[in-house]
Amino acid sequence: MKNLWTIIKKELKRFFTDKRMLMALILPGIMIFGVYTLMGDVMKNVTTDQGHTYTLRVENKPTDSSYDFPALTGENYVYLERTPADIETQIAEKKIDLYVIYDINFEAKVAANDPNDPAIVTFHYNAGNMPSLNLYQAYSTHLNAILQPFKVAPVDHSTSGDISMMIVTGLLPFLLITFLFSGSMAVAPESIAGEKERGTIASLLITPVKRSTIALGKIIALSIVAMVSATSSFIGVMLSLPKLMGGSGGNVDLSVYPITTYLLLFLVLISTVLIFIMLISLVSAFAKSIKEANGLAAPLMILIMVVGLTSMFGSAVTNPFLYFIPIFNSINILLLLFSGEFLIWPFLITIVTNIAVTSLGVYFLTLMFSSEKVMFRK
Repeated sequence: MKNLWTIIKKELKRFFTDKRMLMALILPGIMIFGVYTLMGDVMKNVTTDQGHTYTLRVENKPTDSSYDFPALTGENYVYLERTPADIETQIAEKKIDLYVIYDINFEAKVAANDPNDPAIVTFHYNAGNMPSLNLYQAYSTHLNAILQPFKVAPVDHSTSGDISMMIVTGLLPFLLITFLFSGSMAVAPESIAGEKERGTIASLLITPVKRSTIALGKIIALSIVAMVSATSSFIGVMLSLPKLMGGSGGNVDLSVYPITTYLLLFLVLISTVLIFIMLISLVSAFAKSIKEANGLAAPLMILIMVVGLTSMFGSAVTNPFLYFIPIFNSINILLLLFSGEFLIWPFLITIVTNIAVTSLGVYFLTLMFSSEKVMFRK
């Protein structure tokens, strides 16, 4: 145990006293903030629903022309003359975009300005339908510009949840996994391939410390460093979400997630970073230099990014046996957590599988440390 702690302290001291390595830990958070900010601006431009024909119904519309929605005269709007009996169902099914109801005697209530009996405009819309959300925002913005004493009462009929949270559910698992792997790539090759390149690995291997202890110590220390990088990325995600969701017309309230969700999320990230560090350490131990290690790890990064993209094309898998697949299982658990679900068996299978795969990797890394042909190949 004393030797293990010595290896861990040695690795942590080397990384946290190197200014270049500290920059590598902080940089991912800065990068993800910039990426999200740019994505928010882009999404703001692409979510305008060009070519869509809006369908809406307005009841009890005041005679005052200032309440007229200017866009109703355009060719992209269909105004329903009668109110369908199942209009709320049709809004939920995205067949109708907006249903607006003015109070009876609306103008009289506005003139009276009685706080106990305010004039109310009710909007029925679907936040999961971009045209419906856009029309609701445009219409309500127009009314708010009139600056008269009435209240706007929105009623959301979405069945798939707020559109901003759908974006969060799809994007966050992919980006977290990507930046987690990037953080691992920033530290792991330098730890083993770097020591081989500098010739310092020999002095470490000739010590009386067991090779398994060296392997385990490096993976634990590197995982701690990579988790610092991942935490930086996670903070960058959280701080930039309001900007990102501002481009989609949604609002993000991260308080909807209980503290247990964040704790479970942290456990998943830890078990996942252990796998990343283990994989890159194996590649690094095989490589002769940092440059070669980075080159060998490039295909691995592409594969992980492809797996990460699966989070953006649907919901999490339901087959529990698929959670025995490393990395893919983490992606799907993240999907479940961000969508507000928690399934105990997939979660336990994921954590146990990731730890088991990491342990197997430590065993192979020990064998590589014990092989002079691998560690000192030219």
